[in-house]
Amino acid sequence: MAVNYQDLVDRLHETTEAPFQLIADIASFTALHGVGGESTELVIRALEYFDRDGDYGEMLRSLMIQHGLYPYIVGHEDGVALRDAVVMEMNRPNATQETIFHRIQSQVFHRLVEGENVILSAPTSFGKSVVVDALVETGNYSNVVVIVPTIALLDETRRRLSRYAGYKIITHPNQDFGERNIFVMTQERLLAVPVLPNIDLFFIDEFYKLADEKDGLLDQRSSILNQAFLRLARTGAQFYFAGPVVEGLSELLPENFRASFIRTNFSTVAADTIRLDASNDAERIARTVELVGVACEPTLVYCQSPQKTRKVLEELISVRTDRAQDAPGLPDAATWIEENYHPDWIVAKALRLGIGVHHGRLPRWLAQRVVQGFESGDLDVLVCTNSLIEGVNTRAKRIIILDRNIANRAYNYFTFANIKGRVGRMFKHFVGQIYLFHDEPRRELPNIDIPGVTQSDSAPGSLLVQIEEDDWSEQTRERLTPVLEDAGLGMSVLRQVRGVEPESVAQLANHLRALPVARLRGLQWSTSYPNWQELSLACELIWDFIAPDYHVGHGAYSASQLAFRINQAALAEGRMKDILASFVDDSNDGRGTVDDRIEAAFDFVRYWLDHNFPASLRALGVISGAVLSERGLNAGSFDGFAARVESMFSAPHLATIEEYGLPLEVTRQLLRNVGGARTLDEMLSAIASVATRNVSSLSVFERSLLDDFVASL
Repeated sequence: MAVNYQDLVDRLHETTEAPFQLIADIASFTALHGVGGESTELVIRALEYFDRDGDYGEMLRSLMIQHGLYPYIVGHEDGVALRDAVVMEMNRPNATQETIFHRIQSQVFHRLVEGENVILSAPTSFGKSVVVDALVETGNYSNVVVIVPTIALLDETRRRLSRYAGYKIITHPNQDFGERNIFVMTQERLLAVPVLPNIDLFFIDEFYKLADEKDGLLDQRSSILNQAFLRLARTGAQFYFAGPVVEGLSELLPENFRASFIRTNFSTVAADTIRLDASNDAERIARTVELVGVACEPTLVYCQSPQKTRKVLEELISVRTDRAQDAPGLPDAATWIEENYHPDWIVAKALRLGIGVHHGRLPRWLAQRVVQGFESGDLDVLVCTNSLIEGVNTRAKRIIILDRNIANRAYNYFTFANIKGRVGRMFKHFVGQIYLFHDEPRRELPNIDIPGVTQSDSAPGSLLVQIEEDDWSEQTRERLTPVLEDAGLGMSVLRQVRGVEPESVAQLANHLRALPVARLRGLQWSTSYPNWQELSLACELIWDFIAPDYHVGHGAYSASQLAFRINQAALAEGRMKDILASFVDDSNDGRGTVDDRIEAAFDFVRYWLDHNFPASLRALGVISGAVLSERGLNAGSFDGFAARVESMFSAPHLATIEEYGLPLEVTRQLLRNVGGARTLDEMLSAIASVATRNVSSLSVFERSLLDDFVASL
C-alpha cells in the first residue's frame, strides 16, 4: 500500500511505531516522489525522533546522503560507507575548511566560485550566510562588501566574519582600509564611504527589499538600497543576493542584467502549523500566556507593535512571580537598566523572570544582549516585533504569531513565510511549531523588481536622479525634467541629498527664495551648537519640507517639539537617564503610561538623533547653501552640529561603540582612559587596551560587557 506524506508525519509524531518500518516507508516515499520537498522534510522530521548513532543510524545516514543533508552527518560518521564519505568531501568548499555544504549550498557556492552572479531565493533556514563565509575563506577576494538591512544584523555579521584574520572588518564610513577588507554595512553607510577600494564581490542580504513598496512607491530605505546597488554595480564586481522565497524576478529587467536566479524550497528544518481559536485580543494574549507558562521551550511571540509587546509582557510577568525554572533570566542586566535608565521600565522586570523583548526602540546593546540571553537559555521566551524577521538568527523551537498585522497592515504570505522561517534551527531543533490565531495568508509570492535598473513606475525621483543622465529612460526624462526645472538647482545638489525627493527639494528651494534676507540669516550659522532661534528654524524647514518617511510620532509631533527635544538632549549632554526623565516628567505631554514615555524617549533617540535629524540637517545645509549663494549670501555649515547630534553630544565615535555591545554610559566611564583617540579605529583599539587594566569604576556586569566587546573584535 502506498504511503502518503501526512500519514508519515502523523506516525512520526506518535513515536510508538518501530523505527525500522517508518524509516523504510520514508525511503519508499523518496523512491516514489524523488528527492526534495516533502521527501526531504520527512527525513528531517525523522532526525527529530531517532538517534543518528542508534540502531537505525546507518539507515538514517543513507537517507541524509541521498537527500543532500551532508552537514547533519558531521560528527556522526561512524560506519559511513567510503562512497558516502567521498560524496561528503565533494561538498566541502576546500580541503582546509571545516564546513560541509548541503546539496543546494554546494551548487550555489560553485557557481559563485566560477564567477557567476547569483540571486538566491531560499527559505530562512537554508544557510545563505554560510556560502558568504566560505567565499571569504577561499581568499580569492581582496575586498568584499556585505550589505545588511539592520544594525542588529550588522553586528551579528561582523562578529561572525571577524574570525578571518586576513581581513579588516569595516563597519563605519570613517574607518581606514586594510590591505584586504570586508565592508559590513547598511546601505546608508555604504553610500557614506567617500571612496571605495576595488571591490571584488558584494553580497546583498534580504534582497527583496530592493523592491519594498508602500502605496506603489519604494519606501525610503529601499530607494537608498537601490542607490547602494547602483554604486556597487558600477564597479563591475561580482554579486550574490540572498533572501526568502519569491516567485521570480521582474520581466522588466533588461537582457544585459546577468545573474543566475536560483529558487529553491530546500530547508534544513521542518515546521508544524497549529491553528488556535480566540475571539478577541484579550483571549489571544491569555492563550499565549498559557502556552508559555512559567517555563517553556525556546519560544518567540510575534506582536505587531512595541505597545502590544508590553501588553504581553504584563500578562507574562503576572504569572511568573519567580524566575522561570529553566531560564534564570538576566538579573544583572535588569539591575543595570534600573540604575542607568529608569527603575520602573517593564523590560527590567521581564528580564528578571526569563522573559526577553525585542523591538526597534531598544538601545542597540540591549537588543543584542537580549538575543544573546535567548540563545544561551537565560531567557526562554522572546516577545518581539518584526525587528527579528530580518535575518537575526535565534534558537526558537516555537513561534506564536499573536497578530496578523505588521504595524497597521495585514501581512501577506511572503511575510508570513519569513516569520515562519524564524522557527527551528539547524543542529538545534529539527522540527519547530508555528501557532497561529488566524488563517494563513493566501499563498502568493512576489516577483522582485530592481527599480534602480528598470527605472520602473515604483522608482522615486530621489533614486532616478542618482542614475547617470545618459542612462535615463525616456519615461525617467519625462518625469524628472519639469521637477529639475522647478528646483533650479544643479544635479550635483540633488545627488548630495540622497533619500530626499526632488519635488521636496524644489519646494524647499522655492520657499527659501521667497523668504526675506533677515529670515535667511537664521541659516548662516556654522557653530557646533545653534541658538534656539536657529535650531527652531532648521527644525521647521525639515519638518515642513524634507522630513523622513513616517516622521510624526517618533517622540515628536511637531517641528517645535522636535526642536525642544533636541535641545533637551543637548542640555543633558546625551545622557540617556536624563533624556528618559525629561520624557517621563513632561507635564505638557499627557500621552500614555510611564512605559509609553520611556519607549517614546528611546524611539526619539533611535529615529531622530541616531540618523534622521543629522541626515536631514545636512540635506538642509546643501539646499539652503545653494539658495543663499544664489542670493549673494554666505552659506552656513551644519555639519558640526549634525556630528554632535549623531554622537549623542559625547566624544566622537563613543555612540558608535554601542553597536559593538557597549552602552554609551560605559564608554563614557572609559573616556579618560582612551587618550587622544580621534578615529573609530583608534577608539576601538584604545578601549580594547583598557580592558587589560582594572577599571575601578566599572561594575561586574559592565566589566562582562567590556570583556565581550573585546572578544568580538
